[in-house]
Parts: sequence; C-alpha cells; structure tokens
Amino acid sequence: MGEPSRPTTPDPSDSDIVIRDHARWNSASRDQYIAEIGQYVVHHGARPGPAASDRSGPDSVRVPLAARSPSPVRDRHDIRRDVLHAIGHPSDAPAKFVFHGTAGSGKTVLAKELFHEVAARGVVGLWVNAATEVAFRAGMLAVALDRGADPVQVEAARVGQRPAADLVWQCLDASADPWLLVLDNADDPSVFGDGGWLRGSRRGTVLVTTRHGSAPLWQDADRRRLDVLGLDDAVCVLRDLNVSNYDQAALERLANGLGFHPLALTLAGAYLGQRLLDPVTVDEFLQRLRDDPSGTLDEAADPDERDLRRLISSTWQISLDALTERGVPEATTLMWLLSCYAPDPLPIGLLHAQRLRLTPLAQAEPPLPTRKADAALRGLMSQSMVADLDVPGDVGLPTVPSLQAHALLLDTVAARIPLDQREGVLASATLLLDHLLHDGEAEGTCLDAQTLRLFTPHALALLGRTAAAHSAAAPKALGLVRYLRDQSRERGDYTSAHLLAESAARVPPSVSAATEAELLDDRYELACSLADLGSYAEAAEMHREVLHTRETQLGPDHVQTLDSAHALGLALYGLGEWAEDERHLRRAVDGRRRALGPEHADTIMSAACLAEAIGEQQRWGEAEALARTNLATSEAAHGPTSPYTLAARHTLAWALYRLGRLDEAEALTSATLAEREHTLGSEHPRTLVVRDLLAGILCAQERWTEAEAAARSVLTAREEVLGTEHPHTLAMRTGLIRILTGAGDLAAAQPLAVLNLEACIRVLGEEHPDAVACRQAHLDAFGSSLHDDEVPQTGHDKDVQR
Repeated sequence: MGEPSRPTTPDPSDSDIVIRDHARWNSASRDQYIAEIGQYVVHHGARPGPAASDRSGPDSVRVPLAARSPSPVRDRHDIRRDVLHAIGHPSDAPAKFVFHGTAGSGKTVLAKELFHEVAARGVVGLWVNAATEVAFRAGMLAVALDRGADPVQVEAARVGQRPAADLVWQCLDASADPWLLVLDNADDPSVFGDGGWLRGSRRGTVLVTTRHGSAPLWQDADRRRLDVLGLDDAVCVLRDLNVSNYDQAALERLANGLGFHPLALTLAGAYLGQRLLDPVTVDEFLQRLRDDPSGTLDEAADPDERDLRRLISSTWQISLDALTERGVPEATTLMWLLSCYAPDPLPIGLLHAQRLRLTPLAQAEPPLPTRKADAALRGLMSQSMVADLDVPGDVGLPTVPSLQAHALLLDTVAARIPLDQREGVLASATLLLDHLLHDGEAEGTCLDAQTLRLFTPHALALLGRTAAAHSAAAPKALGLVRYLRDQSRERGDYTSAHLLAESAARVPPSVSAATEAELLDDRYELACSLADLGSYAEAAEMHREVLHTRETQLGPDHVQTLDSAHALGLALYGLGEWAEDERHLRRAVDGRRRALGPEHADTIMSAACLAEAIGEQQRWGEAEALARTNLATSEAAHGPTSPYTLAARHTLAWALYRLGRLDEAEALTSATLAEREHTLGSEHPRTLVVRDLLAGILCAQERWTEAEAAARSVLTAREEVLGTEHPHTLAMRTGLIRILTGAGDLAAAQPLAVLNLEACIRVLGEEHPDAVACRQAHLDAFGSSLHDDEVPQTGHDKDVQR
C-alpha cells in the first residue's frame, strides 16, 4: 500500500472545503459544520496471488455503521425490555429476535440503542450490515475474526475454500464473552442463503432488522413489528427536534397528518425546528404536503409502503425548498448526487473539491459550485436528510469520515430528479467514483481491500441508477463494476467478484452500448466466477456458449477463443470429464503456442493442465514427457521459483509418482514444498496440495511413520480450512486410511474407513472416482478388495492458476 497523501493547501477563493488526512467535526450551537473534510486515499499495490492472505483486516464490527438519529427512541418500551431480559438471562433456547416494519419505522435506531446499552453492561456488541450479500459476508467474517478465528481460516472462508458460515458460528459458540449480534437491514432474506447463516447460540442473542416480517427464515424467532408511534410519542419526537413554538393541539394535528411515522416525523421536525426567524405554521406545512401531487409513488413497492413513499417524498421536498429559501439551493443538487449511490456509508472524500471541479454540477439547475458544497452539505445535515459517521479503517489505516442517508429517502430523491437534470447528475456521480478509484493508479497494481469493500455497493447502485434511466453514463458505470469485479478476483474475493460479474452481465446491450465482444467478455467472466465458487457444471455450460460464439465471431485461433477453451477445460476437470478436458486444453496449448509463444505464462499453465488431463486417463509416459518439457521451458523463461514453474514442477512430480519413479518424484516434491512453505506458508492450499503428494510418495515407499505425519498435517489443515466434508478433505482421509492399513494399524484405520465411506457416498455419489477409491480403502482395511483397474487414485488436486 502507498502512504497517505500529504495535506493539500486549498485555494480560499474557490472552496470552503479544507483537505486533510482526517476530518474534524465541530459543533457550534445546534448546528454541525464541517471544519475539515478528509481526503479518502485509495492505496494501490502489487497484485496479490489468487488466495493471498495479505488483507490487513476488515472494518470493526464493534461499531454500528448506521447514521445517528436526531431523536431518542420513543415508544418500543416492551420490545426493549424483552430483548434486554433475554440478553441478561439466557435460557436453554438460543434467543433470536426479528424487528420488522415499514422502511423508516425505527428498526435500526432501536437496534442501535440496544447495542450501546448492552455494550455498556459488558456484553460484546457485533454489528453487521445484511443489506447485500457482499456486505453481509464481509461483516460475518469480521465477526469471526473478532471472536478469535485464525486469519488464515478466515481468508480461506472468504475465498470459498471452507464453509464460511460454519467457521463464523463455531467462533460465536466458542466465545468466552456473551454477545449481541445485530444483522441490520436484512430486507432481502436470500442474503442468508438456505438459512445456514442464520443460527442461534447459547452464548449470545441474534437481532435481525428487516422490512419483511413473514419470511420463512424468521419462523423460529421472536418477531416484533415496529409500527407507527402513538400520539404522545409522535409529539415527543417533534419536540425533540425543537418544534417548540406550537401548542399541543397543533403538534397533534401535525403528527396525525404525518401518519405518526418516525421517518416522516424526523424530516418534518427537522424542517420546522430550523424555522426560527420565519416560522411556518403546522397548518401551512400540512397544506404544502397536500399541494404536492408529484410525490413519488412506487407502484412496485409493498402496498403498505406506497403512501409512505409519497409522504416521505413530499416531506423532504419541503425541506429542500426551505433550504433554497434560506439561500442554499445547492443542497438540492447535492442531494440528487448522493441519491445515485447506495445507503451504505459513503466516504466523504468522494466530494473532494478537486473532484467536484471535474463535474458539470456547476452548470446544473440549481448549480452546485465547488465553493458552495460545504454549505450545501451542512444544510442537508441540519434537515436530518444526511448524517455523518466514522467508519473504522482497516488495520494500520485511519477511520474513514463518511456520509449516510436512509435507503427510502435515497430512492424517492432519485425518482424525483427532474428529467432535464438527471443526465448531468448521473454523469457527475459516475465521474466522481471513477476518478477516485483510478487516481494515481499505475499499471499492474491492485486496489486495497478497504476500498473494494467500501465502494463496491456504491458502484452497484450507480450501475442500477444509470441503467434504469438509460443514461449515457451507464457504460462508464458498467466499466467501474467490471473494474471492481476484476480487482476482487485478483484478491481472491470470489463472492464479491461473482456478485459484480452477475450485475455486469445483466445490463441490456441497449443500455451498456457494449460491443458483441464486450458482452461475451462479461459472460466469460461470469462463467469464471462460477468456477471459482466450485459451480463447475454451470460454469462449463456457460463457457461452452461463449466458446461457440467466440469461434463464430472472432475465429478459432483468436486469443480470447483460446482463453475460453482453457477455461472450459478447467471446468470439465472439476467435473471429472478428463477426455473432453484434454481436447479443449490441447487446443488451448497449440493455439497459445502459435499466438503467444511456448514461453508465455498462459501457454505454460495450459500445458500443465493438459499433462494432468492426460495423466488422469492413465497415459503416464505421455504426461511425464509433456510435464518435463513444460518445466524446462518455464524455468528458462521465468526462473525456478515463479508460480508457473512451481505448478509445472508439481505436475511432473505427480506423473513420476504415478510411474513408480519414487525417488525422483520425492526430490521434486520436497523442493517444491520448501518453496511453497517459504512463499505462501505451511497451511496455504497450494502448499497442502504438495504435501498431499509427498504423503502419497512416502506411503508408496512404505515409510509409514513419515507418511502418516504428512497425511495428518494435511488432513488437519484441510478440515480447518476447507471443512470436514470438502472433496479434498475426503480424499486426504482416504489416503490416511491407506497409510494406516499399510502400517498395520487396523484399529485406527477401520472406524475411520467406515465414517469416510459414508461421507464420500453421501457427498460425492456412489460412482464418483473418489468414492470408488474410498470403498477400496474400506475393503482393504477390512481384508477385502476390488480389482486394481476399478480403483482410481485419490488426493491429487489440480495445481493451476487461472
């Protein structure tokens, strides 16, 4: 990572925004204003390997990343009492609560108050944003780290190499301290998958906030609906916001006109509470609501939220009109800009003066000149439309001053941007994010993990806004999503990469203005993301489609056509379809040799994959010859320790092992293992695959003690990193059973064989090669056998890098 930028001296004549590495928020009277806006620094560094454990750590889950409420929690006394009682008096049944209700009903506000109250009592508060899959997974893995998980295990779960939900809940169940886990904004229950992410524990309490209280996932939870407030509490909210120059009857009329809804009360109260010199009567305010026929009504919304959306839209419009009357019309344009992004915390450095100057916002109507941005932001904050919060930075990085607005507010604002202003606003939002992410980027560098996490939801929201509006900015927004997709894959964050790939592939050609080649690239990347997650059948089907189209449009020898052939071969290898795998990889090797040369990294990796496909079909002499030539080529072109050379060397060692040339195989494997341990660590999956091969070689040499030690170390690591029933774990367990049987330790081999055979059949199916091999190991342990030609070998993982 690069170092943070040095402070920049502003031009006082052009901007009120002062730039520093940190932001200071000062308070004057009742208003907050920004004394300094922090410049968000994007760090670019060397590209990490596919599963590199170089993340500095996720943001803290000990801080509720939710905007502050300008009013204390009103009503909800019974709910608050029951949740606190459950936390303080855990029973035999794990406690799970679900707060549900319409948008803006105060679910998050109540959860946040409970969070702070239990934290003050010594209970560990854990807060996770469950609005999107990418944010939810990142938050839950941060919970695992907070509860003591090994960072190596967390990294393996993050890239899909072990069951992530199991790891998180193992850590929560083992927590020495009681905890409250808040899963906020779970409005899309599919984020939880099939329910494996949503569990209970006697060590803590789970609290979910959602708009959908009837989802099947909540059936075993204590569901509490947060409805509108009672009359007295609604009036108290208005008084909390300094609406004090009105009698009780007037405030009651206002509360009734706002439907007693917390968000509407907050927006209206903030507006009226600011009218000190030119107060507006309650009746005048209510008349303005009635006179606004253009309030947004989202027909796709839930029926009980349609009128609420119109009410919220009309209420905030009155606030913006008031700011215009006070001489801050720029607040309207700034709010339009913010509505292009997600309701997640938005780093305030995005609004840096140097970036705002690049946009056409100064020509908008109303215009937003850079020197007025500070006043516009303070105006929005004074009306409770936007709140500030500090997002904890990754380890070694400062906190990130950010802005946040309610999702319903952003949706209704975005829907009411005038048609003649929409294009300029969307173009500005896209330009700001593009400039931030690419500023200072050098070729071959990779974004830091913190930037990827913070800006991925905003890029996805921006793509959604521009695509829905058929904006000319949609292609650039799509480019940002593609960029973050590729960056996420470089870091091994396959879940985020898949989400971004799906979004990119869904954009219609009429909106994206993409060429046929670009559309195929999006499909290709989506297929690769499926293979990264282990969905080999779906990936193979999509790769076939892309390969056929590329052959037709680009020709059979085009580099991208060869990429598709190689990628299809990898998916077929995962399916065990080795003959077809060989056919596609042979085409990739031959084509890449002609187009790129035999020394190119892509050619070397295709050759390594081809040797493995050949070997799996029992043609060991041919596999050994290809692997040996490929290794010599890689060593000469890339050196003895490059990732390509190590992959080629591992393939040759495997072929020699299967040919019975054990001493030569052991020497190559030991050298490769030493290099892998040095560069990647002893428990990295690429290190384990080499130690797995070494265990097989030692077993063939009847060096039982050494073989068992190597096998057990791999098995233990795979159980922790991949899970107890991952196919690679099952295969390694079969190898250990063979070693124990060969050593004569049948007392240890037999019970392990019984358990592993049941798991192999259940997980893999009766006919899977690894299940057949496990059945043979089981029979050997009990004194029976199958014919040798019926028994495939196990334990070899494809050691390639895409």
